[in-house]
Amino acid sequence: MKNRFWVLWLFIFTNIPVWSQSIVQFGGKKELIISQTRILIDTSCQKSFHTIKADFASNKGFTGKLDIDYVKYPIWIKVEVENKSASKSLMFIFENPLIDSIDYFLESDSINPSVHNYLGNGFNAREHRGTFQKFDIHLAQNEKATYYFKVRGNEQMLLPLSLSTESDAIQNNNLRDLIYGAFIGVVLVMLFYNLFVFASTKDRNYLYYVLYILFIGLGQISLSGHLFSLIIGNSPALYKSCIVVLPALSGIFAILFIKQFLQAKQYEPNLDKALSVIAVSYGLAAIIRIFGQTHISARMMDVIGLPGAALVFVLAFRVYKKGLKSASYFIAAWSIFIVGVVMFVFRNLSVLPFTWATTYTLPLGASFEVALLSFALADKINTLQAQKREKEKEALMSALENERLIKEQNVVLEQKVLERTLELENSNTQLNTTLYDLKSTQSQLVDQEKMASLGQLTAGIAHEINNPINFVTSNINPLKRDIKMIQDLMGKLEELTQQEISIEEKKAIISSYKNEIDYDYLQEELNFLLKGIDEGAHRTAEIVKGLRIFARNDEDSILNTDIVEGIESTLVILNNQFGKIVIEKKYSEPVLIDCYPGKLNQVFLNLISNSLFAIHAKFGENIGGRIGINLTFDKEFIYLSFEDNGIGMSEAVQKRVFEPFFTTKPVGQGTGLGMSIVFKTIETHKGKISVKSTEGEGTSFEIQLNRSLIFNNGNG
Repeated sequence: MKNRFWVLWLFIFTNIPVWSQSIVQFGGKKELIISQTRILIDTSCQKSFHTIKADFASNKGFTGKLDIDYVKYPIWIKVEVENKSASKSLMFIFENPLIDSIDYFLESDSINPSVHNYLGNGFNAREHRGTFQKFDIHLAQNEKATYYFKVRGNEQMLLPLSLSTESDAIQNNNLRDLIYGAFIGVVLVMLFYNLFVFASTKDRNYLYYVLYILFIGLGQISLSGHLFSLIIGNSPALYKSCIVVLPALSGIFAILFIKQFLQAKQYEPNLDKALSVIAVSYGLAAIIRIFGQTHISARMMDVIGLPGAALVFVLAFRVYKKGLKSASYFIAAWSIFIVGVVMFVFRNLSVLPFTWATTYTLPLGASFEVALLSFALADKINTLQAQKREKEKEALMSALENERLIKEQNVVLEQKVLERTLELENSNTQLNTTLYDLKSTQSQLVDQEKMASLGQLTAGIAHEINNPINFVTSNINPLKRDIKMIQDLMGKLEELTQQEISIEEKKAIISSYKNEIDYDYLQEELNFLLKGIDEGAHRTAEIVKGLRIFARNDEDSILNTDIVEGIESTLVILNNQFGKIVIEKKYSEPVLIDCYPGKLNQVFLNLISNSLFAIHAKFGENIGGRIGINLTFDKEFIYLSFEDNGIGMSEAVQKRVFEPFFTTKPVGQGTGLGMSIVFKTIETHKGKISVKSTEGEGTSFEIQLNRSLIFNNGNG
């Protein structure tokens, strides 16, 4: 919509006849003559010089003005000059270094301009050196001539066209270079001074301020054209980017410095966030400029500048009222700089005249600003140092007072330490005695648990041995009787050998006696009785062997033992308690392990005994009970599980199952040390044990044991 208004505006003012322009009557002093020219904008971008002259001749166009804003079309300027001075060498000067190209036409030119100045050709291609573009006029006194300019630019189109003698132009150019040279000198002095202070103090205020000085200095000389003429004259594209990028960077570091210096986050957090938004906006403007959007980036800088300056003023005044005295320096410095900026802008808007004061107000304001801000920083450092000295003085006084108090307290403390040492010695003696008693109690309790297990086992072993012994004792009397009958038979045979009767008679007598004693049955009975005695003796030997394996007396020695043998010995000992309970064994071959065999057998006994208790609590004397013993192994570990389908345990009981003295058995049926001994024994073997149980369904204990123990015997 805005572009449409521009086209309408340009159409009206370039096609409606207006009053004839006034002739510039040059009297010898430099003057701004843009208001005495006529301007015509070629919206078609195709009109020739001949056509433009015809348009001007038919009074098209409008009276020249300083600010044309942003125009993408070629701007034609017609100037009529009458030389009233004695000098014949005059100069047109466009005091705007940001114009892209200017074609200079004399009235007598037909197609091509007399001079073509194009920014893209570089600084060295210009006929006249300097930051401004200049064009020669050779005009005798009282002579008149008409001149034309074709101007193009992507920045805001300011047309400060002035007319001067050549000598005055050179003098003014030298003066301008001198002023900006002084400005650059001030910037460099402040830059290196504050850089040195930063290197000494490591204060971020100085770092941000050094960067702000750097970029505000570069930004000023980019706007004045000195960056192009002195540094990057052969890189016009880079120069065009710097026109916005450098001021944007100076804005970013100005905000970072202001936020740090005025402690915005501490005093005014909301304004601190608003300034962060302004800094980000400056960054976006710089990025947009780098990507070639000149108009948008310039407009963004215009829009950002005013609210940014206002926010800074509001922040400074609020912080000053809250007690930050160094803010007064900042307010003064910022005020001077803003006054310079306002005068510069008002000059470009033709509100203020195009004079020496309005031309150089920006570098002068910036110079005063950087100097005053340096004083502000120095004052802040002095204030901080004074506060530091005061704190150090207070700290010294406090230290001296503390030293006095410490000396007084040392005497009291020494006495209390002596008293406390005696108390600790007495307590230590009591603790040692208590520890000895606890160890003795613990040993007694463990022995008590073992004795309880032994008492439980004694009845079972006696019952187990009694069965095969009964086999032997019950067969003794029949065996004696049968042996007596055999002995009688042998006596009969001896008597027959003494008698002198025939062989047939002897055979008849022997056969009769064998029938009498039922000799065939007697032989069968003898074999049966001897077999029963043999089985009873073998069973008794097996029970004794199992008891010997279980109750081995090498608890303090690590042996390489068959773990299956230990499990089997435990089952033999507990055999009489199984009743109708099914024992499911999932192992076969011997498995060797480094262990304390006696202690490990105690683990098996405690786990199986607990399973028996849980199954009896659930099934009583009925069938259905089951105990599963699984054993697997690899090169490093043996994995054991003892499972039952007894009453199971709740989560609360599972958490405490390995605690000493914890038991769920009725009073008198358990000491609460069985599972504690199991846990300690597995820990001694560098193993792991865990429990999984579901209340009402059963329990499973999982054990992992190392097959080889690294530590020395007796140090388990």
